[in-house]
Amino acid sequence: MDSTLESGRKSNYGGSLRYGGSNQATGSIRMRRNRESNSFIHDSYNSSLDFPAYIPWQTLSSDVSDKLRTGSIKINKCNCVEWTTIKEENERVPLLDRKNSESGSDLKLKDIGLSEAVSSGITWPVAAFLLINCALGAGVLNYPAAYDRLGGVLIATLIQLAMMLVLAATMIILVYSSDLNNDDTYHDVLLSMCGKRAQQLSAISILLTCYGVCVTFLIIIGDQYDRIFVTHLTECTWYVDRRFTISISAFFLILPMCYFRRLDFLRYAGTLGVFAMLYVVFINIYEFMKLDIPNPVIKTRPSSYTSMIAIFPVVTFAYQCHEITIPVYACMEKRNIRNFSKATALALGILFILYCAAGTSGYLTFGAGVTPDIMALYDASDPVVIIGILALALKMITTYPSMILCGRGALDGLYAEYMDLSAEDFIAGERTRRIVITTVWFVTSLLFAIFTPNIGIVIELLGSLASANVFIFPSFCLISIARRETDQFSRRTRIFFIIFAISLIITGFSMFLLVLNQVYQDLSSEQPHHDVLCK
Repeated sequence: MDSTLESGRKSNYGGSLRYGGSNQATGSIRMRRNRESNSFIHDSYNSSLDFPAYIPWQTLSSDVSDKLRTGSIKINKCNCVEWTTIKEENERVPLLDRKNSESGSDLKLKDIGLSEAVSSGITWPVAAFLLINCALGAGVLNYPAAYDRLGGVLIATLIQLAMMLVLAATMIILVYSSDLNNDDTYHDVLLSMCGKRAQQLSAISILLTCYGVCVTFLIIIGDQYDRIFVTHLTECTWYVDRRFTISISAFFLILPMCYFRRLDFLRYAGTLGVFAMLYVVFINIYEFMKLDIPNPVIKTRPSSYTSMIAIFPVVTFAYQCHEITIPVYACMEKRNIRNFSKATALALGILFILYCAAGTSGYLTFGAGVTPDIMALYDASDPVVIIGILALALKMITTYPSMILCGRGALDGLYAEYMDLSAEDFIAGERTRRIVITTVWFVTSLLFAIFTPNIGIVIELLGSLASANVFIFPSFCLISIARRETDQFSRRTRIFFIIFAISLIITGFSMFLLVLNQVYQDLSSEQPHHDVLCK
């Protein structure tokens, strides 16, 4: 082949990361990756919990999109672009297609950068683990406080069960929609079913989610310092003020990692994240059996129904894994709705057990005195608690750069579309944009973290954004299904789909407005952090 690969010309770009397809022929082409990268399964087991860095962004300029369709651009897990010459793209894809169609054995896995695990696909139990890995995150710290706002253990459990049914339904809607057009990403589905505007709005929603998660991480870091200082110090000095501790940790421990174009050195941080979140569940149960707080106030009904409804998005946020639903489904060995339904049921069932264990034990321990960050109530002189505090702080420090990389890639892609940049212009300005976006993102998120009273407020806002990805966008897809699939469904069924979709859209918008009102009330009350040495 008379062509050259323009090596070294890589950039951070929010691209279309394709993990397989509905058949082996198209799946092999779409899943080409760098030979040096690990398999999808390996990366997934070692990825961020709250928002995995491999979430694909389908917000590209038309020039880059065309190259992706012809196969002349590859985008790996770290959002790095490898880009070949125009001359090569005219010869390369037909050659691969011909080998794959005529003789599958002639096309070796290593020639297209695939591992055997990725090529053969993942089983539905592994798919369930990937969904759990995405959903289980910092929301578990706030879950006992959510139980208090919801009105006690019984009501919170019933609400979770109802939410799980809706979440499962919307996930099935997404995978059914992906099958209609053989789409491999969340944004591909929205583009095919709802058009470009819906695709861009979903990208903005997920971009804001990344930003909110970064703010939450910084607040949690400050909370862990507060817990240690309150236990071991008695005097308030300037160097234990949370504004100082958050700032110094962020500037010296987090910021240097945020300017990297790739974060391969953090690929194992996700293992720590899994441990940290599961350890919080364990500590809640451990402290419930150990502590003997006299007569905690346990609610049996919510004090305010408006406040109760406004906390629904927090429950949604805790179970949300819709953004990786399509990529995980595309990677399944047997890609069909039945297998994915089993994966969804297993994932939601395990999450339900974990969240109920954390929420119930934490709430019954402290009752109405529970705080938005449950770890802030535990004695930091206990070695069991110290391990949890250190694991949480380290987890937040190592995961923040992944969030900023993911959000930076999305913002890059939206900017490229808005400015109608060519691939050459985009790559030429990558370094400048990376520095500017990272600096602005970091400084503003740090300011929000310093002046936000607690993580409960940020998680409520994140929940409102999650409600859009969970309720609104899948509902648009369902309406599109009802309009297009006239041969597959009866008229009565299609009318039910439309009514159900409209109900979900109204629910999503209502939750969003109620959350904004609740956040305003929380900010007006200026709730201080509990057990803070310097207030």
